[in-house]
Amino acid sequence: MARRTTTKAAAHPATTSSTGSGETITIRMYRQILGDCFLLTHDYDGRRFRALVDCGALQCIGASKPNTKAAVAHIGAVVDDLFADTGGELDLVIGTHEHYDHLSGFLLHFDVWQKFTIKQVWLAWTEDYTDSVANDIRDKKSKGLAALAALVGLGAEGKPNPFALDRTNAEIDDTVTRISDLLQFYGEIDPWQAPGGQALAAAGRTPRVPKVPPRSCLDVFDWLKSKAADGNVTYLSPGQQKVFGVDNRLKASVFGPPRTRDRLLKLDPTDGPTRETYLVRPDDVNALDVTLKLRAAQADTAMTDDPGHYPFAERFRRWEDETSTDAVAALYYKGQAKRRIDGTWLGSADTLALKIDGDVNNTSLALAIEVPGRDVLLFPADAQVGNWLSWHDQQYPATPVPLGGAQESAEQILARVIFYKVGHHGSHNATARLQGLEMMTSPDLVAMMPVVEAIAREQVTKTNPDGWAMPYGDLYARLKDKTAKRIVRGDGDRAEEEAVFAAPGGRFALTYSDNGPNPLWAELTTICRPA
Repeated sequence: MARRTTTKAAAHPATTSSTGSGETITIRMYRQILGDCFLLTHDYDGRRFRALVDCGALQCIGASKPNTKAAVAHIGAVVDDLFADTGGELDLVIGTHEHYDHLSGFLLHFDVWQKFTIKQVWLAWTEDYTDSVANDIRDKKSKGLAALAALVGLGAEGKPNPFALDRTNAEIDDTVTRISDLLQFYGEIDPWQAPGGQALAAAGRTPRVPKVPPRSCLDVFDWLKSKAADGNVTYLSPGQQKVFGVDNRLKASVFGPPRTRDRLLKLDPTDGPTRETYLVRPDDVNALDVTLKLRAAQADTAMTDDPGHYPFAERFRRWEDETSTDAVAALYYKGQAKRRIDGTWLGSADTLALKIDGDVNNTSLALAIEVPGRDVLLFPADAQVGNWLSWHDQQYPATPVPLGGAQESAEQILARVIFYKVGHHGSHNATARLQGLEMMTSPDLVAMMPVVEAIAREQVTKTNPDGWAMPYGDLYARLKDKTAKRIVRGDGDRAEEEAVFAAPGGRFALTYSDNGPNPLWAELTTICRPA
């Protein structure tokens, strides 16, 4: 078992072990990764329940960047520690959404995961192959990813990249690099486009076979579905409530992802029309696909004989590269270089990549977990604005219980939140303000933020020279106010965190995996209030 040391903060309050008296909830956040990996432990009456929420880190992007590269081996230490501390047995695994920084642990260290026993798996309704709406969302996403992968030359099986000439242009190269980085959030691009696949899924017969070992994030979900004991896989929908833990003493209210498309498609805060973005539309994908075929014709002469690839008659077509001696081509490439438009279409591809990324974030499984005493732990994954707003569209449970049990609003539940897993590593569009954080009014509120700012700032491109703003300044400042600075970060200053949590009056004890300055994990433990 991993060695645990208790800081001086542990004096407030006293904690218990799985063999002691009382009832405790412990949330462990693995540190030094820009990604989510949380272990929830419920101790009661000498028994213990372990639930894992995601296991991933960003490390696939920019492996040549020092801080990012340094964390590659770190996710291995995370998985090894999980196995040692749980004895290779997890009562529940919750997969929130299909992004590498939440699932890469399963991909990079599958040899260890094969040894685990996983009793239950929870996924969002969007991962259910028998759900026609989910299949439609997945199909559009897969086609968009396939088109973008072709653009950057991924999976070309050794064929010439038709964009090699374009990438001599620094601006175009920057765009392609940015798209390539976003694609890496999915692992290997493996679009689900088998002929008749949607019809088979609608009939309850999945056309996908789990890949072992998994090569993409979608493969990870397939493997988890097959791994759960006796097929114990649950697809959760908004408004649903699910009991779990020792003696089913914990209750999860499913906040998201939403089923209504207007909520699912809303990614950014409303502040004028330029702040709105929307889900991948078929027109976006089809237009990019046609453009790719046109561009590929330069590298593949076999395509030039197919008139279906071209929007214009042959007499209006002219394909000349920068080495051409053609007078018109020379004028275009050299004399009028500033007026070139042959790379302008990449802007729509860049937008498409960002749309897909946001769409997947908005399919995040968002859970409000009620513990004995009615306090609430909030795990929103990477839910963006539409997901957050949709929480207020229904009651919890969505339909009254048979014996007349009370329903609650999202606002009532948020008012009891004492622990907040900060959404999307503290980014600007993943914590709602008035209908989210401001409704968390408990004086006991604390937060854990899975962020490593040095890694976020390394994700630099020409158009984003400062990297990613994680954590976002205004949000971080408000979080400090709401929590009285009781925030544990993935890259936090240990001494500062210990001092804050050692102050009298707090509900949580703070502990670390070891005595070093950069421990593998941090834990917050609280004693459950009397029911």
